[in-house]
Amino acid sequence: MIKIILTQPGTMQTNFLLSRACMIAMVIATVMTASACKPAAQQASAQAAQVSQVPQAQQTQQAPAASLIQVDAASAAISHAPTAATYSGPFGLAMAISETELASTLGFVKSTKGPHLFEGQPPAPLAEFSDYFAVTAPISGICKLGASRSITAVSGTGEQIKAAADRIAQALEQQYGKPSFKKDKVKTDLYSRRPQFWMVGLKEGSVSYGYLWANGKTEHELPDNILNIIVFAQAHAINRGEVGVSYEFANYADCQKEWRKEKGRKS
Repeated sequence: MIKIILTQPGTMQTNFLLSRACMIAMVIATVMTASACKPAAQQASAQAAQVSQVPQAQQTQQAPAASLIQVDAASAAISHAPTAATYSGPFGLAMAISETELASTLGFVKSTKGPHLFEGQPPAPLAEFSDYFAVTAPISGICKLGASRSITAVSGTGEQIKAAADRIAQALEQQYGKPSFKKDKVKTDLYSRRPQFWMVGLKEGSVSYGYLWANGKTEHELPDNILNIIVFAQAHAINRGEVGVSYEFANYADCQKEWRKEKGRKS
């Protein structure tokens, strides 16, 4: 507490004391104000620092969570995606694949053309073919595979059909060696004397054209349990036809047994 001593007014001592008291009061007031403001300033500064650090902290904490969500989503997508295995055999398929796997995993569907015939797109298709099929039995699974493509605007001599079959055989020869047999047969002499009707003979079965690789009768042993490779040519009309290749596997005889038993039960 500050005491201000007043003496006689108008004297120098009075003025001096008043002036000194006022100065002391101002100094004390300034010090008290500064002391009172310092904690508030420190608190405000600390709060500002905390506010500036909140987004960064949140970002640091939230980033891993977002990454985990993305990883979990990717894992879920992978786990729910259908996986179609690619085998080492023709078109990425193989002998003995079950009918269930062929349909559910590989996407083949039963064909209306035959009781044990499936059609679809294999894991490793070739540009030379547009249609693919698999022949199966309930126990033995796949025992035959094939692929084909249509050829239109064929002349009566069937040159377009023959040339397409020859190209397929040349490609197979690079992989399996020379064929065991080339089939170019005319059963009826009429088509030998009149080759312009060759397509007519092919359609009625009097003419045949193709190639055969038979296991044990080739330059190299056929891989992937392949028993026979057949390049075939067919005529759907006198001016259009089809060429293709089929692979018979070592379990083909087992399929035939199953088909005979099934036929016997039905009869």
